Amino acid sequence: MIFSMLCGVVWFRNKNLIEGVIMGTVMWFFVHIVVSMGLFVIDKYTVFRAGFGAASVSLVLLVLAVFLRRSKPFRWKHIFRHDLSLKDMLIPLIISLLALPLVSTKNEFFGMGQDQGVYQTQAILFMNGDTKRQKDITEYHDVTSDSERAAFNYNIHSKLAGLDIPHAEYPDTVYDRSVGESSGIIHGIPTYSALLAMWGSIFGMEHMADFETVLFVCLIFVIYFITRSLKLKKTTSACVCALTALAPVIIWTAKSSLTEILLTLIPAVFLYFMTDEDSKQRWMSIIPVAVFGCYHVSLYTMVPMFIMVYGGMYVFTRERQYAVLMPVTVAGYLASFFMMKQVQPFYTMNNYSPLFVGGINVNNITTVVIIGSAAAFAAVIIFDLIVKKLTKKDFSQRRFLKKASASKPFGILLRLLIILPCVYIIIKAFRNYSNWDEASHVTLWGFCANVGFFVLPLAIVFAVIFAKSFAESHQRLVVFIMFFYCVLVYSAFLRPEIQYYFYYSRYLAPFIPVGLIFSGLALDRFGGKLFIPAAAASFLLTARYDAYLMWHKDDTRMEWSVLSDLTDFVEEGDCVVISNDYAQKLWLPIRSMTGAHVYPEDTADPEQLDRLAARYGRVMVLTKDILGEEDYTSIYSNRIHHIEDDMVNTGTIIPMPKFFYSFVEEIHLYSYDKYRFIYTAEGDYSKMSGFGPLEVSFCWTDSEEAQVECGLYPGDYDITMEMGCGIPLDKIGKDKIEVTLLLNGEEIGTQAITQENNGQPLRFTAEEDQVLEGENILEIRSPLWSASLSNPNDDRELGIPVSSVRFSPVA
Repeated sequence: MIFSMLCGVVWFRNKNLIEGVIMGTVMWFFVHIVVSMGLFVIDKYTVFRAGFGAASVSLVLLVLAVFLRRSKPFRWKHIFRHDLSLKDMLIPLIISLLALPLVSTKNEFFGMGQDQGVYQTQAILFMNGDTKRQKDITEYHDVTSDSERAAFNYNIHSKLAGLDIPHAEYPDTVYDRSVGESSGIIHGIPTYSALLAMWGSIFGMEHMADFETVLFVCLIFVIYFITRSLKLKKTTSACVCALTALAPVIIWTAKSSLTEILLTLIPAVFLYFMTDEDSKQRWMSIIPVAVFGCYHVSLYTMVPMFIMVYGGMYVFTRERQYAVLMPVTVAGYLASFFMMKQVQPFYTMNNYSPLFVGGINVNNITTVVIIGSAAAFAAVIIFDLIVKKLTKKDFSQRRFLKKASASKPFGILLRLLIILPCVYIIIKAFRNYSNWDEASHVTLWGFCANVGFFVLPLAIVFAVIFAKSFAESHQRLVVFIMFFYCVLVYSAFLRPEIQYYFYYSRYLAPFIPVGLIFSGLALDRFGGKLFIPAAAASFLLTARYDAYLMWHKDDTRMEWSVLSDLTDFVEEGDCVVISNDYAQKLWLPIRSMTGAHVYPEDTADPEQLDRLAARYGRVMVLTKDILGEEDYTSIYSNRIHHIEDDMVNTGTIIPMPKFFYSFVEEIHLYSYDKYRFIYTAEGDYSKMSGFGPLEVSFCWTDSEEAQVECGLYPGDYDITMEMGCGIPLDKIGKDKIEVTLLLNGEEIGTQAITQENNGQPLRFTAEEDQVLEGENILEIRSPLWSASLSNPNDDRELGIPVSSVRFSPVA
């Protein structure tokens, strides 16, 4: 990130130093997205590779920026020409500091079943090394009976919502069906999860979403930079930045582990470059477009807007860069489609479902995209040629712009572009909704709620009255086009209504800043006399929601600390059976973080625990129920908070939640002791006697007759005793130490520890008639030796270093 910040400082050398730092920070996140996408395409992603790749690319860009920006060789002062004034940055600085408490508390862990939890779970897998595209639930291959396999497969499909497993007829080019029915690809484009994993790897799993606070601050600054480029009054700039920070949906997305807060920066950064006073910088607007193509599948809905902006700018400026950017955008979109289809085909193609009309479906959507892209590419090339042919040699940007702003037909066109979508939305609302509860979910009303109840309507009215003012500069025209498409067209056709707040209202977040900047332009002529009271009145209507969001969490099903605690008690190789209450949340995280074998509880199979104990040795049960002490030992207990909006207690004017419902659940981790086939010093010390203190993962016997309490069922067993370390035979003056095992008082064998097998496992055999149903006593007999012979400062009497004892049923 430091390289990227420096690159921003160097590249934006004629701007304020803080602006260079902010843009460098934004670009680092963009670089990480692009690099991780490249790694996902070739299925070589790891957290380290993405971080190292992003750092390497940032360093290369820094070096290029240094040499491109040096006007004189080896004179570094020509690189740094920044405005160091803090006064110029007071507005975003103050607003950011005041707004930080609104977003500093993040939602906690959710689990599979919803986008936020899926992204979190994917990030946990990445952090623990499970980075392959196709995730295989390998326990499925350990299952032996058809009934158990069918139950396990059913649980994968029902409990792991978000692990996409396409049916056999699905036109998928990367899904490897030979892996088995249990494998799938995690829902969504994983570049956002890669950011969560990166941040979580550095600052801890529970802080993985904290980078969104950085993005929130960067958003406020970028909005301010745009208002300054548009030469808006200070009061207007302050109001626009403040309303951005106070928009309830922006706050909610900045507290959630969802893609939208970074997605909000993409059109903002696009607008930042397109409104830059230096027209030579505007080619950089293709950067956020490219990042969009590596980040979110909804790019196809925004490509027309980018083409409209570039096409409009080409007509008004005749600058060749826009003629090039149009076909580049189309080609970039097509590349994005194939990259996303390579990374997550099921998710990508299903997200094109709004286009599934007239026979279009997943089987031919790729052909449709190719044909559509080819047609769009040809259209923009033809458009470029026509505009170029009609361009006179004496063409003047200023004269053309002045003529357009004075043109009555052009003014009428601008007014119609505002009026017609609004009229369409209003008529459609009257026709489709019979009461206010339904009509209040209209998308345009959602924009009003977040841009400002009084701000946006006033802006629309005055934009219609003073429509020609948007043709006074190229920058203003860009804002107008983006508002027309991102707010009006989006509200009328792309997403006419919001199913419920806040979850589905997050789709408004990327375009709220566009609406605010448009409002700033429309109302700037009146200064603070109109904008300040309109903004204040708007804020009063949403203040209760902002205040509630600041102090409360949403979409939380478990605290991060509880998830972390649970993994402290589970070891690699253990088997964990998770009750149906927690399987959706904890199946994949527990499996990934511990290396344990994880099974969902099968309530129809009373022998599940016994069978798994025989298969894996040690079985643990994770449940909200209190289990009897006879067969279970309690290892960990806690309470977790389940917090979600209930979609019932919402506001009247704005259907946003007035509060989130919350309830407490018990969570318990038990060791299943009726039948246990592996006993470890670290996990079962309470069942051991005649042993000294635990030393990392083993303990020495300190009695010639040590014992381990075991729960077994009758049968023949191979017994393996793992040693925690070697014994210093040469120092204690012995060639060997004999170890004798007795089961329920009956000797089952003697093995000698010699120089050849020192530190290696000892193996014994027990026959069925020596084993009791339920509780058994395994006795370990070995002579003691003085530890002082090896270490003069150690006065203990030691036997053998036992790490674990495993009973393997003989088939």
